[in-house]
Amino acid sequence: MTHPKTITRDDPKVNSNSLHEYHIAKRGPQNVPEIVMARLEPERQRTAKNPGHSYARTDNIRFDFYDQKVSNAPFGYEQFVSLPPNYDELKETQWPLIMFLHGAGESQRGGNESFVSIRHGIPKVILCYDKLKSAPDDDEDTPAINIPRAERLRKSKQTTQGDKSSEPVPKQVCTLVAESFITATPSLNMDYGYGWNASILTALLDEIVHRHRVDLDRIHVTGFSMGGYGTWELAMHTPRRFATVVPICGGGDDLRVVHIKHIPHWIHHGDLGDIIPVNASTRMVEALEKVGAKEVEFTRYPDLMHDSWTEAYNNPEVYRWMLERKRTVKGDEEGVPDENKVILSVEI
Repeated sequence: MTHPKTITRDDPKVNSNSLHEYHIAKRGPQNVPEIVMARLEPERQRTAKNPGHSYARTDNIRFDFYDQKVSNAPFGYEQFVSLPPNYDELKETQWPLIMFLHGAGESQRGGNESFVSIRHGIPKVILCYDKLKSAPDDDEDTPAINIPRAERLRKSKQTTQGDKSSEPVPKQVCTLVAESFITATPSLNMDYGYGWNASILTALLDEIVHRHRVDLDRIHVTGFSMGGYGTWELAMHTPRRFATVVPICGGGDDLRVVHIKHIPHWIHHGDLGDIIPVNASTRMVEALEKVGAKEVEFTRYPDLMHDSWTEAYNNPEVYRWMLERKRTVKGDEEGVPDENKVILSVEI
């Protein structure tokens, strides 16, 4: 395929990461809150907040909703964080972490809409685990959730291809993820601009690592669609931080892959995808192989369109693969220097 020398960023015919039908927010930070130039005290305890809806409520696993308090920008990301059920009992244990980045269609536009960010992927697995544990004697071993789309997205192109949010998650996947990992799901609010900001995500990850007992050698990043792009961008931003990279139906800057050639990759994409074509991933695979990347797995789904993430995240081998790998190149233990961090002064 021939690529134009000049990319029109918001034309999906030219750039596969452009604004699609549901990508109606303009890029660039906007509507940002005021900030206070201050430092976060190390002993300060974080308090979870009410997300404004009941879809994230759990009885059998901690799945809390927080503001990002420390950032290197005038705004941050709200986030859901799950902790393994025996986290408090195993006080000396450090846990692997999965950071999950959702797609554009799962982004908020305004307050109390974070439920759209937990309909798919890792948070869906956590919620299915809670449902599974709520009915331990139930013969059904594939729990499912039912979280609606935001009203504005119910006629989007992705919806017309079929919405798999309510498809069940295998029991072994629920147990493996919920009981083996801390998980973090930032929720992007498009009122502050389109697309994941790697610098702000890095500050958020610093905050999560500070708050919880995370094994710094077992931090994994994954995401789909816009989050697939964000996954690669975040890995390139701090290439000495991650144990694995799992981008799904995304793409990235193939000119910079030399910086992440040491990180194991498992890439997923549907061959029939027309929102982000499969060549967005194949370019990255070819670039990684060209620079001698350590480990590159590429799973293509010949019968799937844009939603290849349901199949990928329902595969227990993905999580076993993560658990078998540790960071090999160290150095980004803290991604943002303290002098570049500020405390956000208002709830966002």
